[in-house]
Amino acid sequence: MSTGRFAAVLSLARQGLSVGVEFGPHSLEALVGIAETVEESVYAPGSLAGTDAGISFALANPPLRTGAFGEVRLRIDGASVPSDAFRVRTAAAPDWRTASTVSARAPLELAAGVRTEFAVDGDWGRREGELTVRLELKSVAIPPLVWFEFRDRVRSGAPG
Repeated sequence: MSTGRFAAVLSLARQGLSVGVEFGPHSLEALVGIAETVEESVYAPGSLAGTDAGISFALANPPLRTGAFGEVRLRIDGASVPSDAFRVRTAAAPDWRTASTVSARAPLELAAGVRTEFAVDGDWGRREGELTVRLELKSVAIPPLVWFEFRDRVRSGAPG
């Protein structure tokens, strides 16, 4: 574990302990429940699937942030996926486009309630166990990076 990641985990543990002491253990349970609800409403559960070229997954309803994103990055088990090795499409724009074509002038537009699919080329998911997938989106209008992470097992076959 890198020093930066260890510091982030330590900070999270300290903050959790602080909330637990100040507001009681039930507040921590409620926060975990909220986080799980958000995760389940964004990532389409069970959509992480093996394909002939690699893996695919879908976001069902990204309710946290809608808008235009000028950069899309993907990490699988901590490793960066090159932007020309994964594609994205939405129900509103059904043609696949590689992440390398996403820019401030040609943003990826996400809207609440609109399914978004990703296809990743390479040996991702060719091992046993769960994968950790982290999707990072950089807004065109607002500087902060928006990210989402989920863990799931790769199932065989393309998502429905």
